[in-house]
Amino acid sequence: MKVMSVYLDGSSNDQESLTFAVMFCEKLGGRLNVIHASGQKAYVVHDSVAIPEVDQAGITAAKLAFDVVCGVKPFARFLHVEAKPDDAIRDYGLLNDINILERVNGEVGPDVLALNTALFDTPAPVLVCPPTPPATIGTSVAVVWNATTQSAKAVHSAMPLLTGAEQVTVLINGANPESDPAPLLDYLAGYNIRPKVVSFDGDRLTARGRGRAILAAANERDADLLVMGAYGDNMWSSLTGMGRTTQKVCTATKIPTLIQS
Repeated sequence: MKVMSVYLDGSSNDQESLTFAVMFCEKLGGRLNVIHASGQKAYVVHDSVAIPEVDQAGITAAKLAFDVVCGVKPFARFLHVEAKPDDAIRDYGLLNDINILERVNGEVGPDVLALNTALFDTPAPVLVCPPTPPATIGTSVAVVWNATTQSAKAVHSAMPLLTGAEQVTVLINGANPESDPAPLLDYLAGYNIRPKVVSFDGDRLTARGRGRAILAAANERDADLLVMGAYGDNMWSSLTGMGRTTQKVCTATKIPTLIQS
């Protein structure tokens, strides 16, 4: 996990996103692409012809955030891309080890389109950063396990973090008979990782309720990183294609969350 990209939108919280991305990159000794895409964001009409307007204010704001947070970081570089944000994510995400995005605040909109594109149109996992940068990341890792391909892929992606964690917790839904953690524990033992298994009661909970239960269980273990699989399909600018448990986590997590489809 060495090549990483964080995507900025020129908003007021770009510095927080960058602070988090730099912390994560330094932890793993990686290289960070700081990407601002602004193509076709707005239009001006000139002689009855619609022309894409350059979002100069957004470019300036994103570059300022980069200069403030990353100005002396040799592993970081700023890239302005004349493309729609989802197209930039699709292009750069193909050869990324991880895509870093801000937490989405709703179920529709351009930030959701960006998340969907990163999750379902690129091979790399997505690291969702919370609104406030954490004090630490990867010291205490909580892994959601339900014996699916998505959760197994998330574990594989997170191995560089799991092997360096002081504490690893496997979270399982006690009401799901397919969530037997034994195969995962055997796999992790090969890396000298011996996690604690914590069961949360998902019986009679809605899917969103299970999302809340996952976040509560991670919080109880003082996790500073949550790892889980993402389920569903790319429904463009809506979260409706995702499983509702994934939706809840993506919109409500207060800790860094690594998600893999």
